[in-house]
Amino acid sequence: MILRIILKNFLSFDNEVQFDMFPNMKRTHLNYHIYTQYGEVPVLKQAAIYGANGAGKSNLVKALEFIRTFACDKNFIRKIELQKFFYLLKSNPTAEPICIAVEFEFQKKYFFYEVEIGLTGVLRESLSETFPKEERMELVFERKKNMVTYTDGVEVDNAIADATQKMLAKNQMSSLLSLNAEFPIVQDNRCRLALRWFRSKLEIIGVHSFLPSLIELLREDKTMMEFARKLIFALEVGVQDLSLVENDFDQWAQSHIKLANTLPDDFDKVESLSLNANNTPVLSINVEDGVRKVYQLIFDNLGKDGFVGHLDTSAQSDGTLRALTLLPALYFASKKGKTVIVDEINYCLSPTMVKGIVEFFAKTNDTNGQLIFTTHDTALLEAKDVLRSDEIWFVDKREGTSVLYSHNDFKEHSTISTLRGYNEGRYGAIRFVNLLNGYVE
Repeated sequence: MILRIILKNFLSFDNEVQFDMFPNMKRTHLNYHIYTQYGEVPVLKQAAIYGANGAGKSNLVKALEFIRTFACDKNFIRKIELQKFFYLLKSNPTAEPICIAVEFEFQKKYFFYEVEIGLTGVLRESLSETFPKEERMELVFERKKNMVTYTDGVEVDNAIADATQKMLAKNQMSSLLSLNAEFPIVQDNRCRLALRWFRSKLEIIGVHSFLPSLIELLREDKTMMEFARKLIFALEVGVQDLSLVENDFDQWAQSHIKLANTLPDDFDKVESLSLNANNTPVLSINVEDGVRKVYQLIFDNLGKDGFVGHLDTSAQSDGTLRALTLLPALYFASKKGKTVIVDEINYCLSPTMVKGIVEFFAKTNDTNGQLIFTTHDTALLEAKDVLRSDEIWFVDKREGTSVLYSHNDFKEHSTISTLRGYNEGRYGAIRFVNLLNGYVE
């Protein structure tokens, strides 16, 4: 579970801002949206982030993706143009480091992980276990450039300290968390737990994300497949059902000659292959017991006079395919205890589909994960049975820098229309565009 993320000097965020999932416990509306069973701190199950184009909503998502990838991949910084991630709308933007911190819960322990990164390397990286009720933090490790200090009471002999310093000198752009996974310098199990959370419990879906292994995911996880079938029917996109159809490869190839000719030359040596076209999962090919099988997603589309046609993914709308991409993520958030971040959840989806997806998550009592999303779909602001006030956040651009704040800060009565207030500009984070102003015939 994410508790909060703090960032500074990152993309459009210059000054320090904080996004958090802490509920206002004085608000009793939709109290089942508050998780209390996972530890000492109550946290919200979902959050919607609003703002005009260019305000910086997606940059908050990118900050989470940045710190996750940095923690997990020792080569991450080397593969990107780091200077582009600083706040560039000021003189000498790289004089100060990029600062990102995230606090999260995993297995009823709380962790605070923070990094400061400059053009020359990692200036600071630390991991602490936090004890919210006691209002204290216990350091696991703190790394300043090439030097590492550990939690009180942990003794490190000179040989390990020297080896650590040399390794960090050679990997100045790498996180200690990722290096520790290969060479366990920090023996504390809390390092492994923190890395496991980043790797297995934080899911990020971008605007153009797609799942090349979607068919394999659905084939291997029968519960997820049932989840997808029920949800895609409930979205009312004209699909009555969804199924995975298995065919013998040779028989399939005879009736799909053009598609079969697109397979790679070394196809015979491949045990498993997912084929995609235009970001759409087309089929999955696997060898099972020496026999090559083809698996395809088939949609039961409702036609005229009750006729049901069995169509593949190529015949589905962009909205249906976008929903299909989101379904596994929604499953992970609902049933697998993951924190799922979706950028522009409304991309390719109608307002009713967005509301259907969010409403499903909001009103399902046995969910055990979190859903956090950016959106332009203002209709949700009027759905008081779907979103609490403290689950609504705004990103605005002021004097060239992004600011972040919660609707809960406005202390409005629950009967006041949030949608009307937003459209009137009461909360900021909206632009009123008049292209006719100043137009000369």
